[in-house]
Amino acid sequence: MLLITTCALAGIALVQSVDDRAQVLVVARDVPLGQVVVEEDLALAQISADPAVATVAADQADAVVGQTATTPLVTGELVTMSKLDSAPLPEPGHQLVAIALRPSQLPAQGLRTGDVVQVVSTPGEGGEVPTQLPPSVAATVLRVGEPDMDGITVVDVQTPETDGAVLAARVATGRIALVVEAPGGGA
Repeated sequence: MLLITTCALAGIALVQSVDDRAQVLVVARDVPLGQVVVEEDLALAQISADPAVATVAADQADAVVGQTATTPLVTGELVTMSKLDSAPLPEPGHQLVAIALRPSQLPAQGLRTGDVVQVVSTPGEGGEVPTQLPPSVAATVLRVGEPDMDGITVVDVQTPETDGAVLAARVATGRIALVVEAPGGGA
């Protein structure tokens, strides 16, 4: 009798949990940071989620299409508004600069989207140590790529448009290092 009652209660709970499923948006294909989300980037999924889990209801797709991805969106993950913004990247008045860095030019803790950094000019290997502060450009990390076969990591940074060309010229020399000022954009 106890076994029958337990099975019946488990069956009722299962049916109720299926009824509590909601249709939400998921990422249908990878969306790189800074790319505008289009309808083909979205898919629907039925989930039963805790209310504390951030989701976007399927009927809110129009609010997502046209938004800019503020972090890379990976296929299969739940769509959340915290990873989207209506402003394009780079922000108005800013420029996007790609920096290819060797492991020795990066902090050991790594970099994250939102890190505020100084890109500092260095004298290069065997160069003299400067007696004055070397030139630097402030930037915000937008994306950190995966290291390639040679260990080179490409980091996309956003900098004021007045500094973009200067930074690109310094990056081209390869004689730079990154100094993290505010991890994750914190103060």
